[in-house]
Amino acid sequence: MRKDARRNNASVTRGDLQGYHGARQAGINYAFCGFRSNKYFTSDRTIKCNEHFQREDGKPMKGYGLEIETGFALARSDVARNILANIMQTAVFPTFPDDLFKMQEDGSISGVECITQVMTKEFIRNHYKDFKTMYNDLFPMFGIRCDDGSCGMHVNISNGLLGTTPKTQEASLRKLYYIINKHYDFFKAAFYRTGSTTYCGRMSCENAKTMDVNAMPSSHYNSFNGSHFREGRIEIRLVGGQKNFACFRNTMEVVFHIVDAVKDLSWADCDDLTKIFKGCNKYVFDRIKSRCYDAGSISLQAVEAIKATVNFETEYL
Repeated sequence: MRKDARRNNASVTRGDLQGYHGARQAGINYAFCGFRSNKYFTSDRTIKCNEHFQREDGKPMKGYGLEIETGFALARSDVARNILANIMQTAVFPTFPDDLFKMQEDGSISGVECITQVMTKEFIRNHYKDFKTMYNDLFPMFGIRCDDGSCGMHVNISNGLLGTTPKTQEASLRKLYYIINKHYDFFKAAFYRTGSTTYCGRMSCENAKTMDVNAMPSSHYNSFNGSHFREGRIEIRLVGGQKNFACFRNTMEVVFHIVDAVKDLSWADCDDLTKIFKGCNKYVFDRIKSRCYDAGSISLQAVEAIKATVNFETEYL
């Protein structure tokens, strides 16, 4: 446990657990309200953000924000949620750098939703060991699950990861939307979405190339939420709850790969999984050859074609 992450939580109360979407917090910044400070977590430091949760130096954000939904062994109730909130605040969150997480209620789960500030890919990889402690040690110790069929792990993505200009960002958004929904069954397996997809169903690809990116739907029943694009982020809702650290790592590596790849893919490439996953690392390939192939969402021929391009030397814990 890091010394700089410790703080006195002996009197943790319901005040540390926000209502759904910040409850009384209005406006577009509800996702950020509730942290004690506005930070952008990069590979080896934090960068202060302003009241609008943008970098004070004016540079673009290029990170990911996670919404980790949890299930709890105790029956769903306000008492159980308050107990879990105390466990998270005193035992789980101190594993990570200070003020990375906040908590909200969510009526669709028995536990709490743990929401991070914006983190770069490098930060997440550098802290895989902390996520391993959380998923493999602390969650089992306290009867916390993220794969009970109702939990998800929505991933928010900064526009800055999609390109350097508004035009390239819009093009990447359209292709990312198309890829996920065109290959919906594949990505359901690739993102480890188990159980019901009621809250993250397939969306139409018919007008993906020309859709208005500033008027995208925000329904919880969709796999993809682009309604916050004007505010600087989009959300992949299809990502499921992760059963353990290895599952979490492989899922995140799939997300990292498609976000990095989409900028260079042509529209024709978006129909071909071998083009989309060309040059992926071994964690992404492990997910493809196991869950995606087992789910019948990719052919053996395509798996072998991707394998020929895989970087098997990469090590991320």
